[in-house]
Amino acid sequence: VIEDAAQAQGATYKGKPIGSLGHAAGTSFYPGKNLGALGDGGAVMTNDDTIALKVKLLRNYGASQKYHHDMAGINSRLDELQAAFLRVKLRELDRCNEQRRHIASVYTEFLEGCPIHTPWTHPDVIPVWHLYVIRCKERDALKSYLGEQGIDTVIHYPIPPHQQPCYHEFQEQHLPIAEQYANEVLSLPIYPGLSDDEIKTIACAIGTFYST
Repeated sequence: VIEDAAQAQGATYKGKPIGSLGHAAGTSFYPGKNLGALGDGGAVMTNDDTIALKVKLLRNYGASQKYHHDMAGINSRLDELQAAFLRVKLRELDRCNEQRRHIASVYTEFLEGCPIHTPWTHPDVIPVWHLYVIRCKERDALKSYLGEQGIDTVIHYPIPPHQQPCYHEFQEQHLPIAEQYANEVLSLPIYPGLSDDEIKTIACAIGTFYST
């Protein structure tokens, strides 16, 4: 079992850290993630010595020693400068994640009563809120209106995977839930430091859009 823990650093499921539930887990250090470097990066986490050895080989041209290649690999080493940035930012991860949890709870409180779907959290999960994604009707019009108010939002993701050109063999399939959500999802601003007053301003703007 391989976990996709791309932006879940610090999240838990039934008290266990995300990234520790499978045989291995992949995580991302892309700058926009909860634990982001200042450039691209990532890591594989595992307690399995065999998997760890294989990943070490794969990241370094498949070489067990210089110019001795045991398998076909790639050049995918995390450089020392990015590692140094991450060591510093790791110290702040718990504090920043706690801020994200607070921001998400305030959003949910202030958006109550708006004709939108706010995120739901499973009781066994403590999330870290990489994104705060609502579902709403008239999504594109709402996004434009918020932009006019100086509120930047993002659509993650506007095209369902089965409709992407690279998966052309699936494009004839009708997946109604995925297609519906792709037309409704909207990511609201969330980052450590976002104030309650700013969240209230965003929520009020959403309420004004639907009231008019």
